[in-house]
Amino acid sequence: MTALETITNEHRLIRRYLDNMEVATDFVHEGEQMTEELFNLFMDFSKSFLDSFHHFKEEYVLFLKLAEKKGGAIDPQIVSLRDQHERGRNFLKEIHRALPGYLNKEEAASAKLCENMGYFVLLQKQHLNRENHVFIPMARDVFSESELQTFAEEFEKQDVKLGGDVFKKSEQQVDRIAELMKEQFGARYRDKLEFLHKTRAHNE
Repeated sequence: MTALETITNEHRLIRRYLDNMEVATDFVHEGEQMTEELFNLFMDFSKSFLDSFHHFKEEYVLFLKLAEKKGGAIDPQIVSLRDQHERGRNFLKEIHRALPGYLNKEEAASAKLCENMGYFVLLQKQHLNRENHVFIPMARDVFSESELQTFAEEFEKQDVKLGGDVFKKSEQQVDRIAELMKEQFGARYRDKLEFLHKTRAHNE
């Protein structure tokens, strides 16, 4: 698998994660009480996969090399992408802060949780679309196969550093999130997820 195929494949998994978080946000907004296990899975995925694993590849390999290749011409855009990563981290911090209150059924904390989950999902989906439609095609045009192979080797080193099989473990986390949502909400979960998929297909 090439470096760009790896990034694209990871984006698909992140999209699954975000779709489930968007559905969870709807349930929080509707006053549903979800389990601590579910939120721990959401938070752990964002920390271990999204930030430590995936964003590392973009910020310290792909974006960095792309900026060098373009000789500074896209530096403001690269800075903007990194800023979106940081804003996402800040939303996650707010989610983490609000979670204990939500689990204790505190109305203000539940509102804060719902608000920051919504902001996080919206930001990350816009971010993925920008990368998929602008930066990945740009990288495909400017990098040689040899350069992309070097990036793939850097990606592999990060996987080993984090214990190996990071993608597989993270995929299992998203599967577990979906399983918990289905167990608790059944057809309501399925219908909300299908609506998201249909809406996205129509818009694209």
